[in-house]
Amino acid sequence: MRKKLRGDGFLKVVEVLPPKGARGEAFEERLIPLKGLVDAVYIPHLPGAVMRAGSAFCAHFLHVRGYEVIFEVNCAHSNRLAIQAELLGAGLLGLKNVVLSEGDDPKWGDHPEAKAVFDINLKQLLEIVKAFREGKDLVGGDLEGALDLCVGVKVDASLQGDGLKREWERMEEMAHLGVEFFLSSSVYDLEQLERFMEGASKIGVPVIAGLIVLKSAGMARYINKHVPGVMIPEGVIEKLLRSPDKELASIEVAVEALKGIRRVCQGVNFITIGWEDKVSQILKEADILWQ
Repeated sequence: MRKKLRGDGFLKVVEVLPPKGARGEAFEERLIPLKGLVDAVYIPHLPGAVMRAGSAFCAHFLHVRGYEVIFEVNCAHSNRLAIQAELLGAGLLGLKNVVLSEGDDPKWGDHPEAKAVFDINLKQLLEIVKAFREGKDLVGGDLEGALDLCVGVKVDASLQGDGLKREWERMEEMAHLGVEFFLSSSVYDLEQLERFMEGASKIGVPVIAGLIVLKSAGMARYINKHVPGVMIPEGVIEKLLRSPDKELASIEVAVEALKGIRRVCQGVNFITIGWEDKVSQILKEADILWQ
């Protein structure tokens, strides 16, 4: 992952929901078409605060089967002790790529009675990884060997005005703490993405832009209303609404968005929500299948 980030190619990542169960064969089955096609599979941890298999466990399951993987650790569900233990355990299993995030509050998920943790914030989480690279834990204790992880964080590409300026400042601070890639929110408005990249590109850290593969106009409107940081223009929604072939329209919309992302970002993160089998067609029609 690190070598690809430092190269000149366009990175192709697919974000895949962890299974809500323990049938590993079924989990891998939908990813087999992606093997060798994309650069990495990213597995979020408890997305939406909905109970699913843990990210690092899923990542290891795929890693030993030959996939390049990115796991996630977040602040919402574990304290600083458990987070450090999880990162070290992932290192023991050979996992090298991680996304660090704040995470989603359990009150929004399927177990709203669960207690949120948020013992540390994202900056402190980054400081843990920085200390690990130096062979230390968060309180300065010696580790039995350093752990050097390739670290990414999520950023919001939909912000404007002062909010956008603050996001650029936050990104610069995170770059100084050792972040090696940014995963942006999904923005179908290319002009907005270009505005975001005006400042983001000056930081010198690759931006992998999110791209939700929209299945319907209803899904797009729901996302606009309920998912922070995502921006889907009304023109895109109208195309999905009026097309007689919804699946074809969805692919056409994704292809057009991907062409725009290719011009301004260093990679794409397909958020497929079960449509992993559409990634190959989208890449082929955008003419970047093997780039």
